Amino acid sequence: MDVLCIGEALIDFVSRERGSTLVTASEYSAATGGAPANVAAGLSKLGRHARMIATVGDDAFGRKIEHDLAAVGVDCALRIDPDHFTTLAFVKQGTGGDRDFAFSSGAHDYLLPDQITEADVRQALVLHYGSISLRSPQSREATLKAIELAKNAGVVCSCDPNWRADLWPDHDQGRAAMLESIAHADILKISDADLEFLAPDHGDDYAAELDVIGFKGRLAAVTLGADGTWYKAGTRTGQVPSPHVVVVETTGSGDAFTAALLDSLIARRFDLESIGDDELREIMLRACAAGALTATGYGAIPSLPDAKEIDALLRMVGNNAHVVE
Repeated sequence: MDVLCIGEALIDFVSRERGSTLVTASEYSAATGGAPANVAAGLSKLGRHARMIATVGDDAFGRKIEHDLAAVGVDCALRIDPDHFTTLAFVKQGTGGDRDFAFSSGAHDYLLPDQITEADVRQALVLHYGSISLRSPQSREATLKAIELAKNAGVVCSCDPNWRADLWPDHDQGRAAMLESIAHADILKISDADLEFLAPDHGDDYAAELDVIGFKGRLAAVTLGADGTWYKAGTRTGQVPSPHVVVVETTGSGDAFTAALLDSLIARRFDLESIGDDELREIMLRACAAGALTATGYGAIPSLPDAKEIDALLRMVGNNAHVVE
């Protein structure tokens, strides 16, 4: 197994009307989502063996999640919860590519510790998780169990903390969960907005913000949307642009970035010390290309690219790349 992903698997209902509020929008695209599930699907499309551990409801949406993940080759380990409906997320698109979320929370909060086995974790090269699975007591216990097993087995821990205000009525609890997830990470992918939420008052000094949030891992990538990605590996820092695409909607773009980043690092056995500056830049450019391609369609998983699509885009744009809305 290459990557074990744990956490939320849900259904995204993405508004097809830019600028409309969730009150006024009437047209939606329904797609399997949830950040860890998207990363698993992205890795599978890139030819990696990705296993997804999650809980879904005993309903049509739960069955859709299992169908959609299996269809792209994800090794699914989904618990069917008879007592809780599959979690639904309603996504409003802003005119500038920004998004607002409203959740109907359900089965994703019931990831259980028994679903996490030592055998699964030890077989993986990477454990990937987020911060939303720290929301409820049982899913928090399951997530921390997986992290502890990974640390004991020498498995690389990858984290993408996501701030979703609708899921955290107590913002301090949400912030604490994000910081806790980051503290265990070897590889961190975080958006500039989420980093700003955790470490305000530092402007664009991403290195200072990483110090404030307590990141002690090996590689951090701060995704900047249209402005590309800033990254830090040890003492090395850099920034790369994003490819020029016409954005349809951005759900899953960050997850596609994470999948492509992990794919490249797995190919190099996470030996960051032996990766030269130019090669590290190319790795980040490739991840940005994956994110950009995902923004060109509705729904994350249908839009996640394979390696040929990423390589084709990079050949077209080279290093002179940016995103347009």
